[in-house]
Amino acid sequence: MISTLINGVAYGVPLFLVASGLTLIYGVIGVLNFAHGSFFVVGALLATTVIGTGLPTLPTFAVAVLAGAAAVAALGLVTESTVVRRLYRGDHITMLLATFAVLLIVEGVAEVLWGTTPRSISRPEVLSGSTRILGATIPLYDIVLVVVGVLVAAGLFLLINKSAFGRSVRAVAQDSVMGEAVGLNTKRVMLLVFGLGSALAGLAGALIAPNVSVSPSLGHDFILQSFAIVIIGGLGSVTGSLVAALLVGVAEAFAVAHMPELAGFTFYILVAVVLLVRPRGLLGSAKLGRA
Repeated sequence: MISTLINGVAYGVPLFLVASGLTLIYGVIGVLNFAHGSFFVVGALLATTVIGTGLPTLPTFAVAVLAGAAAVAALGLVTESTVVRRLYRGDHITMLLATFAVLLIVEGVAEVLWGTTPRSISRPEVLSGSTRILGATIPLYDIVLVVVGVLVAAGLFLLINKSAFGRSVRAVAQDSVMGEAVGLNTKRVMLLVFGLGSALAGLAGALIAPNVSVSPSLGHDFILQSFAIVIIGGLGSVTGSLVAALLVGVAEAFAVAHMPELAGFTFYILVAVVLLVRPRGLLGSAKLGRA
């Protein structure tokens, strides 16, 4: 039971990182960013490039993870300033099509640079073992993922609720026109939020790389589950994304362990139940739910 629970939480951490990035971007800018899936893949592919085929040391692995997040943040900044910003006054369909086009372009470039052959990397030797917690054997890397998830969640909470930048973000999310009227640089806030959301996707990709076969098409499944988490948690709620990601991760882990026939379908079931019972999502606003 303990091992399944921790495995589920660890599975949910990368999903939370991707979904929280989507949520931040939607909450502030109003964009459901389909390109997020390709950003996730670029983070994973960059990590495989930095690490290579050998057994990485812990510092090398840390550099690979941070490099993936930083490079994808830069890619997000470029995407916002060249594509997304030009469409702020357009409708949602146009924005969805534009970000989907970015996804296709980034995936195409990734195939040219890295090829279509799946890649894999090893965990650092110090993280390749396991430990025992309450009588259960827990992989050390799962514990690392849980710790990273806690740190990122705490960091996002402090950034959004306790910092000057967070106050600007909340002001722009509530009313960008009024925010600009009182002197906020709304374009700069939106740019930085898009970059931060992209960095979270890159971080998730780099962290998941040791657990999966990495290819340019990897993002399809993860972006689908991440959108499901955004729906379950509620549009615009980072806390909702955290709760939903943990719920999806634990449900999937229990399905794999006890009901293999449902593995891979648990998030569909959760989305259906939440939409029937609470269409706005677990922590979404009534206004967003009606929309």
